[in-house]
Amino acid sequence: MYTAQLSGLLLKRFNTTYAHNGTRLASSFGHRENYGKLREYRKRLSLWLKEQGGQVAEACARQFEFIAAQRIRRSLQIFHLYTRIWDEVALKEFMKSWRNRTLRNTRHFLMSSIGITMYNWERDRISEEELNSYKQEMEGIYKLRHSTVICPKCHQRIVVDIHQPGVKYCECYGTKFSATSNQDLRSGLIPADGWSPYIERKDMLIWRREEPNSGGLFAYKVYGSFADVTADDFLQTQIDVDYRKEWDSTARELQIIDTDPKSEASSDNRSDVIYWETIWPRLFANRDYVYQRRWVVDNERRLIIIISRVTEHPSAPTKPGIYRVTTYWSYMVIRPYKEFHQPGIEFGLTYFDDPGVNIPSTVTSWVAMTGLPDFLIRMREASKNYQSYRALKQGADATNTDYITLRDEDIPEGDIVDRSAQSSGRGDVMNEEAHCSSMEQAEILKFRDKQQQDSNINDESEDSTTNSSKEGRGLLNYFFLTKLFA
Repeated sequence: MYTAQLSGLLLKRFNTTYAHNGTRLASSFGHRENYGKLREYRKRLSLWLKEQGGQVAEACARQFEFIAAQRIRRSLQIFHLYTRIWDEVALKEFMKSWRNRTLRNTRHFLMSSIGITMYNWERDRISEEELNSYKQEMEGIYKLRHSTVICPKCHQRIVVDIHQPGVKYCECYGTKFSATSNQDLRSGLIPADGWSPYIERKDMLIWRREEPNSGGLFAYKVYGSFADVTADDFLQTQIDVDYRKEWDSTARELQIIDTDPKSEASSDNRSDVIYWETIWPRLFANRDYVYQRRWVVDNERRLIIIISRVTEHPSAPTKPGIYRVTTYWSYMVIRPYKEFHQPGIEFGLTYFDDPGVNIPSTVTSWVAMTGLPDFLIRMREASKNYQSYRALKQGADATNTDYITLRDEDIPEGDIVDRSAQSSGRGDVMNEEAHCSSMEQAEILKFRDKQQQDSNINDESEDSTTNSSKEGRGLLNYFFLTKLFA
């Protein structure tokens, strides 16, 4: 429409037959020949204006960029001028107003940028369906134990690798028979899922299974029954990252970098993203993990479920010189004999990870046979000493509130007294204002001395480069899957 009006004005301007006094001569448009020429002129003008539209838009864009550059240059000049003239207080006020103005004008841009760099809990959160799938894990371990280490003839225990005191073993196949040595019987006992008995130690039984597409690596399943550990303390030993650094000398760095907002207010359901760097021998690079851990307390079934798996988080990028483990998963189920706060638990743990190094199977088998039981024993002792550690920590920081209890408000006072008696002098965890007795103080000092001795032993083993036995022991302590109970 505007093109037609503009062409009409131009025709009026240059048409010699048009009267300047505003009137049109009768003979100007009386002939059809002149009218056809005018239509042709209008089409040509319209086509020319359309072709020039792109150049006009480009000129406007250059003009806009020029104006924006001038505004930015002027703002920078004003800023440098103010930095020379104003004092420190005025400069802070100026920066504050500048920041508020920028945030107000670019709110949507900032929100989109934050969305890109934040962890997506809605997409990566461990689901309820996955948690529910492990509620029958203990029953599955019972069936596995019955089908792999129980003799079908006499229904007695079959030796896995070595005899354990207090266990009555089968003698149907001779005294030297073991479940790991007789291939014929193993093929008849192993269930369809492929788990085979591997190690047996006091109160512990371990199976393993070769994972597909892993290059010969094994997943491990552990069953343990500890009569001297409470489910409450055992859980805290798993989830307290500060305490883990106290009793596990291979944990160089261990911290929670993110927490699920939906679980922050819950006392029996929590999800965290954890960064963990483990110390490896000097010939190898250290390994680090970024994994999501979710634990849930099921009071109806009297179960604790802990699930961990590798994830990615923008706050934990890869570090030079440290190998990032990208394949790791584990799940643990803890069941108390009676109550969470009473001694006596049984647990099942299944885990797999790929440390990213090719090692002969004989070496890994030797390390597993020796290092894994030793790690479980140290974890058991750490669980027994957790109350001493907590009492010592509360003595140093009376305002500490990081400890998570399992529904302590539902425990009667009589049960609390019984728990103190059964724990052989461990600190009273239900009252922060209570003073430690002489027996508790002695236990705390004993725990502190034990930790100091362990630290000194580790320091000496790291500094020694000539003693081959210490080197072998260091390889044993650091090499085998110390990330077991993350």
